This record gives sequence, C-alpha cells and structure tokens, in this order.
Amino acid sequence: MGTVVRLSKQKWDIAGRRCREAFSWPVEILGTDRHGTWLGSRQGTPVHQPDGGVELQQNAAVWLVIERSWSLPAFWFTAETDLTIDVCTPLTFEDETWSFIDLELDLFRRPDGRAGLVDQDEWDLLAGSGLIVDEAVRAAEETARSLLPLVERQVEPFGHAAVPWLHSLDRSPHEGPTPGDLGLPGVAAGG
Repeated sequence: MGTVVRLSKQKWDIAGRRCREAFSWPVEILGTDRHGTWLGSRQGTPVHQPDGGVELQQNAAVWLVIERSWSLPAFWFTAETDLTIDVCTPLTFEDETWSFIDLELDLFRRPDGRAGLVDQDEWDLLAGSGLIVDEAVRAAEETARSLLPLVERQVEPFGHAAVPWLHSLDRSPHEGPTPGDLGLPGVAAGG
C-alpha cells in the first residue's frame, strides 16, 4: 500500500456564516506524473459524513491534485459516471491531510460522453453570500468555464490518464501503475 493520508472536503454553511469539514476519508498517495499527484481509495472505504455518520464508498476512485488548481477531479469510470470535478479552493497539505473548500460548482462526464455543470443554484447562493472574495468567485467561474470543453473532448488528464492509477488500487501490495499501464516501454529484468 502507498502512504495513507486523509482527504478533507470542507463546505460553507451560509446560514451559520462559517466553513467546516463536511466529508473526510482516507486515501492512498498513489504517485505523481506530469499531471499532478494521484490519490486513491478502494470500494468500501469509510467516508465520514456531515452528520457524524460513516458511509462506505461505493466504488474505487482516484483524485488528481493539480498544483494551484481551483479544481479536484475524481475519476470513477463506473456505469453511471466517468468523472466528477469539484470546483474548489486550491488544495493544501498539512498534518497528513489534503484539504479543500468545495465551492459548490461541479462538472461531470457520463460514460456516453455527455458532460456538463451541476449545482449552479448552490454556487449562485454561495457566490452571492459575501462569504467568498471576488477573486475566488472569478477563479471558480473561470475554472468551470475553461474545464468543461476539456472534459467534453477528453483532453488529458480528463481522458483516460486516470485509468492506470485506478487499476493500481487492485494491486497488492501497492506498487502503482506499471510502465505498460502508462503506455511506456517495459524494462527488461536485470537491466
């Protein structure tokens, strides 16, 4: 297994005018490539819920942490969903935890290629609440606007770059993707 850390998704409570952790779960640091740092968790991983309960993750998934990005892509490749993207504050890593604030604007792509934006109404409430600065509003809207065509056209890393990382979760002990998984020539034993 790779190093296990925690992923913490925080959300704004508009009525309470504060930000707090909504979901958290353990993830493995799978490795890095030219796209960023890949995190993964297996089906059955416990996900801590806002109400204090715990639900088990229904499918294996990998997340791509892209340095200074206002987004966190999650790759599922299930019968219902290829990927989802949280438009969020850039992730930070502290005390073995990757943290971000979800800005409520999300992208998706289905297996049939249909892609779009969701939760526009939630975003409109948050953007109009005065809880986030104008710079963050502009960054979130520009992120969503610029990512949607890339997701629709499956431009990497929004194509199939995540597949080898997702398959690496099946390996035991964890060794990450093989050179063949990444489309690289194999290395002969002994040299």
